[in-house]
Amino acid sequence: MILSKKEAIDILKTGGIVAVPSETVYGLAASINHPQAVSKIFSMKGRPSKNPLIVHFKSIDQVLEYLDLQNDVAAHLKHFWPGPLTIVAPLKKKLDPSITAGLPTLAARIPSHPVFLELIEAVGPLAAPSANRSGLPSATRAWHIENDYLGNVPIVEGDPPKHGLESTILIQKGPLFEVGRLGALSIEELERYFTISPPTSTHSTPVCPGQMFRHYSPRCVLVDEWSKKIEAVVGFANVKYPSDLPLYVLGPIHDPVAIANNLFETLRLLDQNEVQKAFVDFNFPLHGLYASIRERLLKATQQTTNLKEATHV
Repeated sequence: MILSKKEAIDILKTGGIVAVPSETVYGLAASINHPQAVSKIFSMKGRPSKNPLIVHFKSIDQVLEYLDLQNDVAAHLKHFWPGPLTIVAPLKKKLDPSITAGLPTLAARIPSHPVFLELIEAVGPLAAPSANRSGLPSATRAWHIENDYLGNVPIVEGDPPKHGLESTILIQKGPLFEVGRLGALSIEELERYFTISPPTSTHSTPVCPGQMFRHYSPRCVLVDEWSKKIEAVVGFANVKYPSDLPLYVLGPIHDPVAIANNLFETLRLLDQNEVQKAFVDFNFPLHGLYASIRERLLKATQQTTNLKEATHV
């Protein structure tokens, strides 16, 4: 069911939930002023309560009401907000603890999608994880949400996501930032303005979204080694594969923007077509946006080890 913005605003103001398009992926949104609606997000998605949510704001000034940011960080954020960057920092204003999973920090973002911003302007800050059921590939098309919730979640009208990957997450660690999640903004872009350190430890309890290992996984089993049980190939338009099996095209090998936009759609089409086992071509570059694509595919294949160096150029 597709809603107008006015209908969506009415639902959010009265404690309801809607699926809203963003520039990254679709989100399942609720007002932070309605704890029962926030709680419903967890139950509808099947999301663990220890996995905190991102809160979406309309401006940096509004973010600063909630986050305790280090000096000069706000000035640097102007280069990326509105946009696909989430910052995790100490919380300085009372908030429903289910949003933060009881942690002393909050994940905050300013989206650039005009529909999302209009909803925030009318309703106030919105908690909104990705709109998929937990563990499944994120929703980047309206039909993904219809499938996951059998048509029971209203979807706000608006252009679909342009990035196709979730926001990149940086965690404030004193004067430095740690990468919480790779995403639609490359680390190389962010390093122009932030000092970024590698993660210092693994987190048994997530401190931000995207830190569960098994994630973004279709029902189809994805593998990086060939076998007789392979039914399809997930690969690239301009790469030849030694097989006449169906090819699920992510995009041209040299176009990471297109690959990212098509990634979750491709994984969901495998399930739509009842493919049981598919080979994934990991032989692509490792820099920039490719790193985020690789990380999503690794989580979708449930692999814990690094694959060999890519050779496609």
